[in-house]
Amino acid sequence: MITEINERIVAGVIFKNGSMKIKWFIWKNKKINIKKITYKWKTKTGAKNIYNFAVTDGINVFEISFSPEDLIWNLEKVHTF
Repeated sequence: MITEINERIVAGVIFKNGSMKIKWFIWKNKKINIKKITYKWKTKTGAKNIYNFAVTDGINVFEISFSPEDLIWNLEKVHTF
């Protein structure tokens, strides 16, 4: 099942050599540790670049996005199995 969320989150990210490694994020006061980035892609909203990621905690898949202009992370969708 895919659930649309569209909420801001706090993310723990390592920026190194021009890439991002997402380690965890907090949603609804719960820390979710990321085991793997399964897919990444870039989109535009107007003139803004948005970096999108599909990540997994080993159980569910989460679609999260990052706006570097605003430094805002969002949880877009949750895929539960």
